[in-house]
Amino acid sequence: MTVDPPPEIPRWRSFALGLLMFLSVATFGFLQPFTPLFMEASGLSRSQIGLVMGMATGSAMLAQPLIGLFSDRFDTRRLPMFLAALGAGAAYASFRHADQMWQFALLSALGSNSSMYLGAAGGVLVGRMVTARAEGGAAYVRYRVWGSVGYIVVSLLSGLLLGGQAADTALGRESLARVFLWGPQLFLMIALVALLVPDVKNPARAADPLPDRQANRLTPNLRWFLLATFFYMFGLYGATAYLGLYLKGLGATPLWVTATFAMGVLCEVLIMIQVGRWSDRYGRRPALAVAFLIMPLRLLCYIPAASPAWVMAVQSLHGLNYGIMGAISVVFINDLATNAGRGYAQSRLAATGAMATSIGPIVCGWIAQRYGMGAMFAAMSAVGAAGAFVFMVFVQESHPSPQTLEGRGPAILRPLWRALSAPIIKN
Repeated sequence: MTVDPPPEIPRWRSFALGLLMFLSVATFGFLQPFTPLFMEASGLSRSQIGLVMGMATGSAMLAQPLIGLFSDRFDTRRLPMFLAALGAGAAYASFRHADQMWQFALLSALGSNSSMYLGAAGGVLVGRMVTARAEGGAAYVRYRVWGSVGYIVVSLLSGLLLGGQAADTALGRESLARVFLWGPQLFLMIALVALLVPDVKNPARAADPLPDRQANRLTPNLRWFLLATFFYMFGLYGATAYLGLYLKGLGATPLWVTATFAMGVLCEVLIMIQVGRWSDRYGRRPALAVAFLIMPLRLLCYIPAASPAWVMAVQSLHGLNYGIMGAISVVFINDLATNAGRGYAQSRLAATGAMATSIGPIVCGWIAQRYGMGAMFAAMSAVGAAGAFVFMVFVQESHPSPQTLEGRGPAILRPLWRALSAPIIKN
């Protein structure tokens, strides 16, 4: 098969794409730690917080595939990203004026959908720039790692800005509202940068301007991967949605809260800069298998926490979770998709995450309200174990020609390499 030559991308557009990744992920540096805390400070119960987050991300199950189809149909991403950034900025800036559950739900739905599209579109842009699928891991990570750096910067800055007060005062509504005054301004910067990123067109559109319906079909391997990812995100992000509240219950100050999240992302960066190139060599499946197997154990380790320091130490395992999943899941989808259907395929991944993170917080909020945080972490660990089972048993490698891990290292490890490299049941 003939491989098209790589598209010529001006360096300033490549820089714009790196800056877009930096800013897009940086917004989660203030949203992830402080959105649940702000809703609790506004009088919402944990069950209500779960419902708000669930309804917000649940709306993405319908919206994300439609947005992906639209961007594939017109083969454009700059304008949709521009509009999405403005929508997210307006939604989160309005948080300061909301005090009712339905208001938070509407604003969160707009903000979540817009943020999800920014992430999915970034994966498509990088996928279009890569000549060979086998090189996709390192290529995506070169851009995505800057997003993690942005997260660390913004999360620590947010904690420092709130850290000069007593813990109860700093985590009150009036104080937390300051975060939603300056934080959403990042989305205005994203909107401007989105107009400058490289938006490589699909060469097949010159001959056939309509997307090939076959390009949007889900293969059995992709279906199993999305199911495993659903359980994974259900467990991990259902539980960690309440991590800020868990830290508050342990007496954490705002700086402790943001430093804990930043610690996980710092470890994420250290893993991510290595795993992309490693997966290009040995395949996506072994790396993803590590993430799926570690996650349930991580959730169990939160339960005996007696101080914020313990939670911070456990949070370092995020490097082996999102440090792998955040990059390699996108690359896995790009491996299986064609240029004509890549936007739709990435939107399916986003929609799967939306479904999981819509149900997860609702269930976790109910469990935490009724049985406590420890029971919530244990239940979500069981859900994560179900995801690991599906992945290990059914999901096949997506890399077209990985080097084998079998035969490497001591003989005692070879059964492990086989389990990581290939599923028990081939579909």
